[in-house]
Amino acid sequence: MKKLALFIVFLVLGALVLGCTQMNARNIAKMAEEKYKTVKDMKGTMVVTTNFLGKKKVGVIKFAMKKPDKYWSDSENNTIVSNGTVMWIYDKKKNEVTKIKLPHIKRPKFDYGKLIEEMLKGNDVKLLGSEKVGGRDCYVIEVIPKNRTFYSKTLHITSKLWIDKEYWYPLKIELNYGKFSITIEYRNVKFNTGIPDSFFEFKPPEGAKVVERKISMPKKLTLQEAQKQVNFTIITPEYTAGYKFDYAYVSKFGKVETVSLHYTKDGNMLIITESVGFSRTFLPNSTKINVNGTTLEVAQIFGSTLLRIRKGNFEVDISAKLPKDEVIKIGKSIVESKAWAIEVPQT
Repeated sequence: MKKLALFIVFLVLGALVLGCTQMNARNIAKMAEEKYKTVKDMKGTMVVTTNFLGKKKVGVIKFAMKKPDKYWSDSENNTIVSNGTVMWIYDKKKNEVTKIKLPHIKRPKFDYGKLIEEMLKGNDVKLLGSEKVGGRDCYVIEVIPKNRTFYSKTLHITSKLWIDKEYWYPLKIELNYGKFSITIEYRNVKFNTGIPDSFFEFKPPEGAKVVERKISMPKKLTLQEAQKQVNFTIITPEYTAGYKFDYAYVSKFGKVETVSLHYTKDGNMLIITESVGFSRTFLPNSTKINVNGTTLEVAQIFGSTLLRIRKGNFEVDISAKLPKDEVIKIGKSIVESKAWAIEVPQT
């Protein structure tokens, strides 16, 4: 839920200021980035309410987080704590603690200004007024995609947010997808209270069973090595926008087989994920393109272009920080390849 909230705030921040001050996208992006930098830590209570076909479910989670990678949450059944290198998951009913040593990975540096600038291009925002949430002054915002799909129009998909005026953080979020809705509300929220690092250490309760695990990164493979581990033909695009193949990852879970191809160029990455036996959800606000009878779905999310292709139980996903037309060319080179005509085996 934390990631969802961060995504939505960056989606609407720029448009909010645009409606109030008529600033250009670049200035908006700069302001939003500066505001985000002022948030060092945050704590409060998150109330998540879901409603599906009239059945309501409410969950309450106390939380705290500190940049760049510390997190704590406590709910009815679990306590989760991470100091950035170790994560503890305490199952209260079982009185069992899972201690996980997190892998050392290079964390990507997000360009929040660029993200907001991209989001401004795809959404219209309506300022509905001001209200208080948990005693804090907020803007009330409605977010509407500029290019609404048939799917979003039919289900009457809407988003409504209450944005904190001081820190530009979403303190309340309402998402409606036809007969399904979710509301996330942050209560008793406090920013920059100076939470000590020691808060993000966990001592197992007396008598609790402790299970230690280590998460290891998958092994980097060549194309030839990856092909030997999966039961479908790996398709490599003829056109890659100048990106060069670096390595592949393979993962298997039950009947699902996945290979992830990583291409690099000037420190940037193009990722092509090919899967058998697993179907992902639709891409929001996507455009559909027909290539030789095959549908390509393309959308822009988080400043990146995503493209999805399906053929039976075989699926290809392409992700890169490239212009939409470049990613479409990569997708076309896959669909037009000889390997695309090969029947993918059922696993």
